[in-house]
Amino acid sequence: GVVNFRYDREERLRRVTNEKLQSYEFTLDAVGNVTAEKGFDGAVRHYLRDRGGRVIRETLPSGTEREYGYDACSRVTRVSYPTAGDPDQTYAYGLSGRLVQASRGESTVEFAYNSLGLPIRETADGNTILRTYDHTGRILTLDSTMGASLRYTRNGYGELEGFTATGGSDADGAGAWESSHRHDTLGFEVERILPGGVVRSFAYDDIGRLVDARTRKDSRTRHMRRYRWGVADRLLSVEDSRRGETRYSYTPTGQLDRAEYPDGREQWRKSDPVGNLYPDPDMRLRRYLSGGRLEQDGEWHCEYDGDGNLTERYLGTGKWLDGKKDRWRYRWNADGSLAKVVRPDKREVEFTYDALGRRLSKSFGTTVTRWMWNGNVPLHQWKQRREYSVMEDRWNTDTERRDMTVWLFDEESFVPMAMIKEGRSYSILTDQLGTPTEAYDAEGNEVWSRVLDMDGNVIEETGNKGMVPFLFQGQYYDCETGLAYNRFRYYSPKMGMYVSQDPIRLTGRILNLYGYVCNTTYLCDPFGLVYQSHNHGDVNDSVTILRRQNIRNYQIEVHVDSHGPHIHLDRGTRQERYINISGMSNEQALRELPNKLRRESSVSAAINNALNY
Repeated sequence: GVVNFRYDREERLRRVTNEKLQSYEFTLDAVGNVTAEKGFDGAVRHYLRDRGGRVIRETLPSGTEREYGYDACSRVTRVSYPTAGDPDQTYAYGLSGRLVQASRGESTVEFAYNSLGLPIRETADGNTILRTYDHTGRILTLDSTMGASLRYTRNGYGELEGFTATGGSDADGAGAWESSHRHDTLGFEVERILPGGVVRSFAYDDIGRLVDARTRKDSRTRHMRRYRWGVADRLLSVEDSRRGETRYSYTPTGQLDRAEYPDGREQWRKSDPVGNLYPDPDMRLRRYLSGGRLEQDGEWHCEYDGDGNLTERYLGTGKWLDGKKDRWRYRWNADGSLAKVVRPDKREVEFTYDALGRRLSKSFGTTVTRWMWNGNVPLHQWKQRREYSVMEDRWNTDTERRDMTVWLFDEESFVPMAMIKEGRSYSILTDQLGTPTEAYDAEGNEVWSRVLDMDGNVIEETGNKGMVPFLFQGQYYDCETGLAYNRFRYYSPKMGMYVSQDPIRLTGRILNLYGYVCNTTYLCDPFGLVYQSHNHGDVNDSVTILRRQNIRNYQIEVHVDSHGPHIHLDRGTRQERYINISGMSNEQALRELPNKLRRESSVSAAINNALNY
């Protein structure tokens, strides 16, 4: 299909027409600021701006209004919702311009930084996380007032050699977990030693893709996976020593569209020209409305509000004689976050968030699940009981914390590596995408395993079911709703798509505003905003890839200044010529840098890490 872009005489974008001739249009004022945008679904958003061109009011298609306030430096300080009555979100900044406080309703999070701009203290609702770093900006220690203590040890190259974590509560005592890591001469992790004698080994191809992962215990291989890759990072097959071989196929444009599992079952993920997905090769089981809204999925029907948020999902047509069976209802906050899900059994699941979009609580029945965050990943999770008071007409929550859990992730990553729950530690193993597949206890016994299909649905799960709730990177699955919390949106594995539109609209790089990634074996979307490759990581990943690409005659170092981490390559002379490719994404930079180093006569280079979250 063809996507058309129309510009006015001043070369300003006015219209985007997708492969189905649906248009996304922009209305501009006299100086070129967008004052209205009409989506592919025909819904119109309006923007009121001040004299400086800043948006001070946004009117959504449903009529909901969002009002924005700014400081003298044009940084957002307040977002309010006058027509919805939702709590305001407020933001405060330090002298350096960094965020120091963010509030939403009764929730407040505060940050403090060191002289290099790295966060050393994060306090949320009375709980605090403290961090220390080495001279290159890599984290050394992390301690929380809720009992977590993380320690990192590194070799001379800054690679992680050892990791130790403890966590617990007054009621449950303390648990501990540790790991040792070994890297090859190119910086790739080739072995991870876990508690209970479990050893995980890895092998890679020449461009850094995982081709072999093995789990050993007592010198015996307990589990093995082999990965076969094709062009353009397309995973062709996975050979599993337990289940057999899974094969994948793609369209000429790289869209993952079919999987053949070891038991002979086929799964289809066909897509039309605009990215709408179909679970059948004939593309007849689903019907979509304009803009990517799923209207019918087999016997299921969906309804949406004016802003494009899913509001109902039910069996039947919804007409008078047919009715709505197994009806799910969804209620949304004015900022686009999911507030409540009403299940077919009339029971409600409610959610709360902080001003950064991080989920703080999930309430269902007499149980409230709460989280404390470490940056972009959860650190602590616990549950509290609650009872409904008829006299007071409200829920009263007990202060006692139960099922205390500490989640541990790979560095600067959304990939879980372990959990400590009620004083016991468990190692979590993942696949090529960082999706959890197995868990082992401290004695080396396998206590959980899971296999997912292309959309994240469970094919097979053994052991303690639901033990590890993470699906694709950044997704926390809620069994109460069948949805996965994905930071700024919710993902439906059953539908293979999000249930609301991308809040950053076309900036998300996908014209289908409900679409997840086109290739779920290699790409992920940890924030629910924009896709990235699974190894599209931090500055340390960049160093590793550069080493893999035969940049061996350069000394590779990582430096941190007030602008964040940088990679510095030096061959040892006094010349100081730099190749500036800042402003690119990490992926773009890594593609360009090796060629530039070989073409240019310069002997040093600096590259900004564009993914410094």
